[in-house]
Amino acid sequence: MTERLRDDLDRFVEDHGYSGRSEVIREACRSLLDEYQQTEYEGRRVLGTITAVFGYDAPEIERRMMDVRHEFEASIISNSHDCLTDNGGCVETFVVEGEYDVVLNFIATVRGVDESVSVEYTTAPIDVMTIEAGEPLGENSG
Repeated sequence: MTERLRDDLDRFVEDHGYSGRSEVIREACRSLLDEYQQTEYEGRRVLGTITAVFGYDAPEIERRMMDVRHEFEASIISNSHDCLTDNGGCVETFVVEGEYDVVLNFIATVRGVDESVSVEYTTAPIDVMTIEAGEPLGENSG
């Protein structure tokens, strides 16, 4: 665990009244495992939008993102990379289509690129999506 992550974790413990790091880590692990045990979309094709945010000028992370793009190229239907103003960081956005377990695997792989990568996502089953503008597609945030 990097020093920065430990410091962030200690600040979170203090700010939210946890008894220590282990309590936060246990809760985070339970939450992550529960997220991947959801079976609502299991066996269905879904569309996922995944956004990864990481520090500017991080060549190792960018290389890993390129590896992820190659590994999942059959499922990625759109991908963009943008840099925030004043070198404030990078945003990698993916639109992925595939079986639910493939999309979950993609999300887990992006999360595993580096502990400093922040990942948010939404998923929606393709068979119930509407194409009317402004209607929500469905959501899981992680």
